[in-house]
Amino acid sequence: MARTSRLRALAVLLAFALSASCASSVVEAEDRSVRDEYELLKWRPANADDVPGHWRVRSLRGPAAAALMDLAYWLDANGRFSGAALFVGPPPTYEVLSGTWTLSGEGLLQLGEDAEPARAEVATAAGNLTWLRLSGAEGSLVLEHALIR
Repeated sequence: MARTSRLRALAVLLAFALSASCASSVVEAEDRSVRDEYELLKWRPANADDVPGHWRVRSLRGPAAAALMDLAYWLDANGRFSGAALFVGPPPTYEVLSGTWTLSGEGLLQLGEDAEPARAEVATAAGNLTWLRLSGAEGSLVLEHALIR
């Protein structure tokens, strides 16, 4: 038993000795936060040629993220759109959206006559992957241009 007590005491001493020899460090605030991979892309204001296509949500932020599970849009070059949003349940339900879209010279995209405009930005990465970021009062979302095959 004496040997077990000595081993425990040695283990405790060793633990204290090792912890005391570790230098403390401070991690800068910007290095402590979780970074969204899309923040690293080079975003630019969207123009009317960037908007048409099939878009699928990849990132949601803000209050909308608590209510939406999925979102997809089809925007055509003639200013019409159709979309589907999967809202949290129970049970989860889809809501279908359709109407017209406009893009102002300041890069504000409006999906439907009654919708609040959102700042629209695009980014392109290697392999011609294209993203559309929409930001407004209710948060932001990043949509990926989906190729229909």
